Parts: sequence; structure tokens; C-alpha cells
Amino acid sequence: MAVEMLERDDLSIYIIAGVPKSFKKKLLKFVDGESKAGGEVMLLDEEMTEWILARVKGKKRRSHEQTPGSSALWRAYRALSAARYHLQDQPIETKIRSVRSEIEELWRDTSPLHGNRQRSAGGVR
Repeated sequence: MAVEMLERDDLSIYIIAGVPKSFKKKLLKFVDGESKAGGEVMLLDEEMTEWILARVKGKKRRSHEQTPGSSALWRAYRALSAARYHLQDQPIETKIRSVRSEIEELWRDTSPLHGNRQRSAGGVR
């Protein structure tokens, strides 16, 4: 069912926060009632959700919240998130996760969004 759903021309993606996972049943009823061609609902797994949110966050930041360095690090973080998703359940995933965490710390050090963070000789705290 998931593959066919993703190939539809009328596909829309919404991000909903603050509802329990059991909300899917209520949402499915609502979609069934509103759709003309048999609507479907899919709850994404944690890794895919993380990857999508990384992409959305990267696109929604205003230009004054970016520097060339922080933008490059954010792109690296997003790329590593995608790699982690595609290589999950493989031995290299642990190493990718570690590198991604290091990149995230570097991004926080350089991002104007986190300019008030205290920097120390041993790293960010």
C-alpha cells in the first residue's frame, strides 16, 4: 500500500505536532470523509521524520540566520541525516551518527541562531 500511495498525483504532506500516535485513527476517518478518491494516511518512522525535519528546517531559516559557514555545515548535517536513513541497520550507521553529531555541534558553534551559546576550550557547553 505505501508504494502505491507515494506514487499518487494528489499526495500532500503535513507536519502535525502535539498529538498522540493514536491520532492516526481519527485522522484516517477524517481523510476518508473528505477525500473523493479514497484518501490514505501514513505515519512515518522516526528516521524518516528526522530527515524530513532536517530538510524543512534548512529551507525555512531566513538569510540573517545563516552564514556561509553555518549554511555549509547545515547542508552537511542534512546529507548525513539522509545517509543515515539510507544506511540504517548497517554497521556504518553508527559512524555516520557520530560524524553527524560532531557536525551538529560545529553548526551550533557557527550559527547566528545559537550566538549566545558559551564556548569553552573543551567545546560547547
